[in-house]
Amino acid sequence: MGLEISRIPAKLNITTTPSRMDIRTRKARLEFSTERAKVEVHTELPRVVIDQYECFKSMGLMGPVDLTRQEGQYAMRQAVTYTEKVSADGDAIAAIENPEDPIPAIVERDAFPEKEFVIDCIPKARPQITVTGGVKVNVTGDMPGASNGVQATYTPPDIRISFTPARVRISMAQYPSISMRYVPNRFDRYV
Repeated sequence: MGLEISRIPAKLNITTTPSRMDIRTRKARLEFSTERAKVEVHTELPRVVIDQYECFKSMGLMGPVDLTRQEGQYAMRQAVTYTEKVSADGDAIAAIENPEDPIPAIVERDAFPEKEFVIDCIPKARPQITVTGGVKVNVTGDMPGASNGVQATYTPPDIRISFTPARVRISMAQYPSISMRYVPNRFDRYV
């Protein structure tokens, strides 16, 4: 008597698309028109500082101090929850006035725990963006009026960011299977 077992392993197809970020900037522009006036212009080019620490922190990518603090709080919550569960189980077992045995209910609860699934978006925090720089104008001359004969046109800087997130697609190329077949013995019965 024989038993033949053959199996086909599972195969996955994984397709990835990398993320892409395009940044286009336009510098600030200042134009003057004047008549017999002296214009002193001090321009400091714009400087953009982007602090993404809070974004990465909300996604779980944080520094060692914050990670240690978060994991410590999680461990404390887990320890308190487990202690409460064990204490409640002990109280239920110790309650001899109840005619029902609580052990099957405890075993069933622990054998099939309830899981909660949540769909969420990350990051939850925005990056801190700080822009420094600018234009200082000092006009001197003998022209009448508040502007001393100077007319200025200022075009502020512009930054455009286009971001395409990365994508991962997973599909089954081959599903797993197991087949069993009985093969009778092929022994000669005559001696």
